[in-house]
Amino acid sequence: MDSFDFGIIGGIIGDYMDSDEIDIYRASLIELPDGSFAPSDPNVPFYSGIKVHISFSDVDNPDPVAVGAVPIIHALRINCAVGIDLQNADRIIARKMAVDGTVLETYDGVIGAPVVNQSRQEATMSVRQGV
Repeated sequence: MDSFDFGIIGGIIGDYMDSDEIDIYRASLIELPDGSFAPSDPNVPFYSGIKVHISFSDVDNPDPVAVGAVPIIHALRINCAVGIDLQNADRIIARKMAVDGTVLETYDGVIGAPVVNQSRQEATMSVRQGV
């Protein structure tokens, strides 16, 4: 029996679900004309305008030291095609988009290692509020 190519499903999901965007910033070395290397500009995206689907999950994280302080940790999940070059510790600027293409909200943070399955990959970025 032949195996099923789940990549086809990932492409279909991406066509309908990936309406949000991210820019990926990554520390890297660039080769200069003289053959030496220098760090890349941290303000210039490594990749820009990548189509993704952004979703959220919230975790109540009580602070045992401060009575009544209950910071909420919002986990921003980035779901995208397997071929997108996400790496652990990439700085991400994520834009949650409205149906008409306007930006609803912008998030800035660092992602952990992406988790890859047969058709999609997911990376998580924490956004803290109430601290």
